[in-house]
Amino acid sequence: MDFHICKGVKAICGVLILGIAILLLPVNAPAESNPIENFSFDDCDPFQAQARIMEVNVQKAELIAAEQTIHVVNWRFEDRQLTTELTNADGDPLDLGSLRQGQWVLVKGFKHIDGGVIASLIQRIEPPQRSRPVVRKINKISRRKQRIQQRAAARNH
Repeated sequence: MDFHICKGVKAICGVLILGIAILLLPVNAPAESNPIENFSFDDCDPFQAQARIMEVNVQKAELIAAEQTIHVVNWRFEDRQLTTELTNADGDPLDLGSLRQGQWVLVKGFKHIDGGVIASLIQRIEPPQRSRPVVRKINKISRRKQRIQQRAAARNH
């Protein structure tokens, strides 16, 4: 009987320790870094890409293209204004809601070191044309064989 009591006490202690450990876990997960908060041009590099739109989120004013989160902004700094220009292929204005998954865009802006791109221009473009590979005929005679033939011909003359 002592063995069963000891086993039961161990099980109860294990459950209590597990419960306390769960209660001690942080309630809120750390927030993802957002380049929009505390934005500084010092933390950015120039960014330009032609890519297919993977996702559009109008509520968050962002889209995903070129494997980057592209932020559409309208900011006023002390003496500067940064507004994302949205245009079609002809340069006419668009709104973010008119962009769809699968369309191609040209994105210019600033890539933040913590990830994401602050866009200064998003222009809908036609899909780029795939270039055809350059096909060259390969000489069937190797250079070594050519040199040998040339030397033999030179000796015979």
